[in-house]
Amino acid sequence: MGKRYYFEEIVNFRDLGGYNTKTGKLLKEGRIFRSSMLFGPSKSDLSKWKNMQITTIIDLRAPKELVTDPNPYANFVSHYFNVNISGSQNAGRASQLAKVASSPYFMSDRYLEYVAAEENIAKACRVFLNHKDKPIVFHCSAEKDRTGVLSYLLLSLHEVLLPEIIADYQVSYTYIKHDPRILNSKNNLNVYISYPEIIEIFDTEFIKKYGSIEAYFSKIGFSSEEIIELKQLLL
Repeated sequence: MGKRYYFEEIVNFRDLGGYNTKTGKLLKEGRIFRSSMLFGPSKSDLSKWKNMQITTIIDLRAPKELVTDPNPYANFVSHYFNVNISGSQNAGRASQLAKVASSPYFMSDRYLEYVAAEENIAKACRVFLNHKDKPIVFHCSAEKDRTGVLSYLLLSLHEVLLPEIIADYQVSYTYIKHDPRILNSKNNLNVYISYPEIIEIFDTEFIKKYGSIEAYFSKIGFSSEEIIELKQLLL
């Protein structure tokens, strides 16, 4: 499982590296990080951030979220990108799905909507290619959904086994469940729980729709050479 970094104000900050691939290679740590909202920073958190030498942030949140909670770390990096994969001005569709869902795993449908935002998924992934020389963090609000989908895509490209990707996803709820800044008590709790079945269902439907992870990246505009380059980000 990707190493979790303790911050006083950030509850779910983890390394995307550390996993074995199907061919036995180990993904390097310290290159790409996934995170929940970058609250703070406290003096201690800012010191840790600077020591990690992170120079690029990919903020996956929607425009209205940026207004409500501006990114306090944007001024501490050389490159800040907001790439909205929500498909709207806010991130409220999950709550809408919860009201009509017959299964607790309805977020798998939302994840298919995220990957259908092909232009913005491509935009985010090109940031990884263009700024791969220094550590990068990508995040949303909870780190579970939008960040989880982008993690799924990157780990799948690196041929990490699905059970490992699911384990990486599952732990999010453990870290966010007690943070009232992330969990809205008015929402259905299933919006926040990272059930393993969500990724299992999503993966099945993703492969059914796109054929393979490589075919998906080809569809959203990446050349064969660029796909190979993406596959080497963590090697």
